[in-house]
Amino acid sequence: MFKWLFIISVAVVLFLCLFVFVYFHIYKKNINKALGDGAKTPRKMLEPYKIVYIFVVFLVSFAISVTGVAGLVYSKEYFKYEKDTVENMANRTLYIDSCTENGTHRKVTADDAAQIKQVLIQKYPGKNISVIPVYGINSGVYTDGRPVNVFAISEEHSSFLGLDDMQKDVAYFYNKEISTAVFDVCVTKIVDGGFVSDKIEKLTFDAKNGVSEKSIVTTIQKETMTPSALEDPTCFVTMETFCRIASVLIESEITTADDFQKAEGIVESRGIYVCVDSLSHISSVASELVKMNYNAYAPEDAFEDFETAISAAFIVFILLSMALVCLSAVNIFITVRTIKRAKENENRYNY
Repeated sequence: MFKWLFIISVAVVLFLCLFVFVYFHIYKKNINKALGDGAKTPRKMLEPYKIVYIFVVFLVSFAISVTGVAGLVYSKEYFKYEKDTVENMANRTLYIDSCTENGTHRKVTADDAAQIKQVLIQKYPGKNISVIPVYGINSGVYTDGRPVNVFAISEEHSSFLGLDDMQKDVAYFYNKEISTAVFDVCVTKIVDGGFVSDKIEKLTFDAKNGVSEKSIVTTIQKETMTPSALEDPTCFVTMETFCRIASVLIESEITTADDFQKAEGIVESRGIYVCVDSLSHISSVASELVKMNYNAYAPEDAFEDFETAISAAFIVFILLSMALVCLSAVNIFITVRTIKRAKENENRYNY
């Protein structure tokens, strides 16, 4: 937007400068012609200083209008974005996928979530910063013949999905409306070189929708899901329900997140999500996480160049002001020169 305002403003100023230059040139020729013909008065034309005065008023009004309109429009969009940021958790959620230790990368775990939470509580006392580990199943769960994206989140963090609460044995869907979820779970054995599945178990859960599009689900989808996976149903379950599904999936008892290593490659961490209460904390928290050797990704901020954009509006105003000064200087120079020459010619003819 500011780019076009800048281009239009410069074009207007250049056009006016060209117009004034041409007008002064015609005015000068008119006076010289009248003096050369010995006429008492030249052909009537508006005096240059009046033209400049009109242009000064126009340019000042134009400059005020441009900067005012630009400021109002941008401010409106910014405050709208701020409001949306408060309502949309994805805009103030950091995503952490791995940690760098001794030059190597590893996926984050429940222990990392606990460590991050402890550090951020100490670093930002009194601030509302939540640390949310999320787990997912890579493959092996289907419903109606289609793969299902199954994620686990602690019930204490249900509000970050836009839910009032979460109950065990209930699948909370984001993009599917059903009352009962029948999952076909492919029992998978981990063997050398890959996985082998030789039977299917059915698990039936109650199904509810209500996962909000303004929750961290959009961040989870963006950071951990492929375009093809986005077309499949996505649901969230409690950690207890997730462990039940994982136990059937690998035919081995899983009760806590620490047991997920038994199903490595099938069940894994889908990252840690740090949700802050204010957009202003995003950069600071991200820097702190990087110091802790975590690979943290901040949400894209549409107004990260806010100061630059505002400066652009003032640059336009300054350029217009400079144009006014130049026009005034040209007007004074040409007017004084014209009057001087007119007096010289008048004195010459009088003699």
